[in-house]
Amino acid sequence: MHPVTLYPVCLKLDGQRCLVVGGGAVAQRKVAGLKECGVLVFLVSPKLNPELTRAAALGEFQYYPREFRECDLEGMRVVIAATDSPELNARIAKMCQERGIFVNVVDNPALSTFFVPATLRRGPLSISISTGGKSPLLARRIREWLEAEIGPEFGELAVLLGNLRDQVQARISDQVQRQKIWEEILKHDLINLLKTGNQDLIKEQVEACISLHWE
Repeated sequence: MHPVTLYPVCLKLDGQRCLVVGGGAVAQRKVAGLKECGVLVFLVSPKLNPELTRAAALGEFQYYPREFRECDLEGMRVVIAATDSPELNARIAKMCQERGIFVNVVDNPALSTFFVPATLRRGPLSISISTGGKSPLLARRIREWLEAEIGPEFGELAVLLGNLRDQVQARISDQVQRQKIWEEILKHDLINLLKTGNQDLIKEQVEACISLHWE
């Protein structure tokens, strides 16, 4: 069997219905990650660990305290099978694939149609690391290394550039010219300026670059 090359994407799941089957520590991590993206989480499990029990009591997700049923898949965009039963996980995966639902089976890449990467977030900046299910631990170690290298200033820069994007598009209609502007802007040592907290100077430099090209 030839190796599979994955196509990396970022899914917009805000307000979408996603199902987690399982009530342990792994399911807890998956619920937290989905909630962070604005997902409407549904969880099915006969029992929950203490953390999920507290979250369910707070209404952080819709909880069904019972065994999984096939009807639970209705209307779901994404399903995560995180039970301690390989047979149940495999059955869930098969039903999802028959319905065209993206499914992740914890600790079984062969049954999964997507993998959840180790992710570093700095504001709107998101960096994901995947080993294609080969070694989640390696992905986490790389993320931890990046956490030390990439500080919150990168997220601040992304916000700043995003705020200026509409301004550039309104002033300059030519896409090639806009690309040249952004390339020129990012030549400046903006990250080190952000580390000093001098955002006003950054804005001045960016504005000067935009004005130069606009004129």
